[in-house]
Amino acid sequence: MNREKSFSGFLGETFDLVGQNAVPILLFVLVLGGLNTVGLMLGYVDPDGTFASLGFGFNIDPAVGWIAGLFQILAAVLSVVASYFLLARFLESRGRLPVRDTRIWAYVGITIVSVIGMIFGFLLFVVPGVILLVRWSASSGYLLVGRLGIIDSLKASWEATRGHSWPIFFAGLVLFLGLGLASGIVGSAIDFTGSALMVALFSSMMEMAGNALGLAFGIAVYLLVADNSNEISEVFA
Repeated sequence: MNREKSFSGFLGETFDLVGQNAVPILLFVLVLGGLNTVGLMLGYVDPDGTFASLGFGFNIDPAVGWIAGLFQILAAVLSVVASYFLLARFLESRGRLPVRDTRIWAYVGITIVSVIGMIFGFLLFVVPGVILLVRWSASSGYLLVGRLGIIDSLKASWEATRGHSWPIFFAGLVLFLGLGLASGIVGSAIDFTGSALMVALFSSMMEMAGNALGLAFGIAVYLLVADNSNEISEVFA
């Protein structure tokens, strides 16, 4: 289905990707969410740094500080690797993954560069950070499909999203406001149970669901804004 580069088009493409890849997304959420929950319960992860955190007295014990640090590093590495393969799965489900060899190190690089750029952007009165978030949203697609370098992928995304910033922004806003609203309603109900484990589990699962949704949205933007003539020729080369 050929969709327009519009608010409804970006939302529809995202929902289609999520529907077509429900099982990989579920595995992503369960594995990473479960790992984060273990970290929370053992005091290896700061609960104030997690999505929808309600802070139930988890603390990192100085006696296990090095263990906590190692756990967080391993969790971060697993998160990046899982994110890469979920992105690849989204593209593969649309027949847009040209070759099977991985570009995971390039993905690590573009993740670091884009995060640093957006952090500086958000420090500059928020608006520049939002602009970068929108204009770089398709960069992972260019990295994996277009086989471009880190900087070239960011540049390609910047150019491809030109003129479509508002539809991308509002589609992303609606997606994450919807997720936040659902999280708040369900989270409030779970809060009444008084169970720290349930709150930690729910918080972790919602954080990972948000991450998966963000990855799907980025690929949806790429699929709609990319000039795919070159990529298609690569797939069938």
